[in-house]
Amino acid sequence: MDGHRIMTIRLNKGHLAAIALFIAMVVWMLLGTLKPEPEFTNPRPLVMNQGLTRVQVERMQGQAMGREITVSARTAANRRVDIRSEVRAKVIAIHRQKGEPVKQGDLILELDARDWPARVKQAEAALKQRQLEAQSAQRLRQQGLANAAELASAQTMLANAEAELTNARLQLDATQIRAPFDGIVDQRSVEVGDFVQDGTALVTVLDFSPYLIKGQVAEIEAGHVNIGDRAYAELVNGDRVEGVIRFIAAEADAQTRTFPIEMEVANPSGNMTSGLTAKLHIPQPETQAYYISPALLILDDEGRLGLKGINEQHQVIFQPINLLKADNSGIWIYGLGERADIITVGQGFVEYGEQVEPVFHSDDSPTQIGEQHTDETNKQTALTAG
Repeated sequence: MDGHRIMTIRLNKGHLAAIALFIAMVVWMLLGTLKPEPEFTNPRPLVMNQGLTRVQVERMQGQAMGREITVSARTAANRRVDIRSEVRAKVIAIHRQKGEPVKQGDLILELDARDWPARVKQAEAALKQRQLEAQSAQRLRQQGLANAAELASAQTMLANAEAELTNARLQLDATQIRAPFDGIVDQRSVEVGDFVQDGTALVTVLDFSPYLIKGQVAEIEAGHVNIGDRAYAELVNGDRVEGVIRFIAAEADAQTRTFPIEMEVANPSGNMTSGLTAKLHIPQPETQAYYISPALLILDDEGRLGLKGINEQHQVIFQPINLLKADNSGIWIYGLGERADIITVGQGFVEYGEQVEPVFHSDDSPTQIGEQHTDETNKQTALTAG
């Protein structure tokens, strides 16, 4: 050889396979960097190209449903009178015990009349004398034998005698404590031998025929109640009674902003207890109701309860609502009319007055708004608060 050492590299099949794999990877990587990456497009963007926020909207249809105004109440007597003493005297007899029924005019208890019977007789005799004197003065005046002053003096003394007799009779009658109406002697504050002063409480008489169911209706519901409306009440003992609304206050309570209300219940027997807990129900005309998830409820700046919806121009509006009833799965509301477009997804991203891009959700099944629903042909995610 010419003096140069020549090195011979022998390659086996394994070496050749590794080299080929390396070359293929290099080529694949080069091709990947040269190929443009496709742009990702969100099929449901929150903000559309025209700058409008996209929200899911449920076009809800109301369901006719009866409703009731419910008021916490209690039973009460139709009339209650606390009879007080009109004279200073001692209690000498009790004719009716507590709890006994009485008729109007029945004697309940007696006070010592002292000398008032005698004073009545004295006043009657004095009146008769003054009547004769006045008659004589009148005849003398007609005959010209008495002047006008003498006649006037006789008439004055006659009037005084009449007043004294009237006072004596009133004082005597005041010692006889009688029932002012048919009812029940509920309380008695004195016993035989007690000395009472003017104004001392003696007995309380209650009238339960009819009796009343009394409560306080909220100001938001007061305008829906009218005198003469039929109503019913459920008593704490399980009884259900029906009656008629006979009174609703024209002025709200200054502290609670509620209106006193009364239902009258016919009760010929007169048997009842005052103060029993009751629930007063006042049926109202049918209204358009909606069954929704409580998660959709919001409060506006004035503290009113409602939902976020859209108008015909797709602007966000506040829809005030009223609660009808609730169960373990959701609530029934009313106040939206026959139909309404309510935002169910994305309501937290939009403000009142803002124009949005609505995506309408329709589902003919009675599934509650806000609940998961699965159909055999199409599985949809139900509406929830966004």
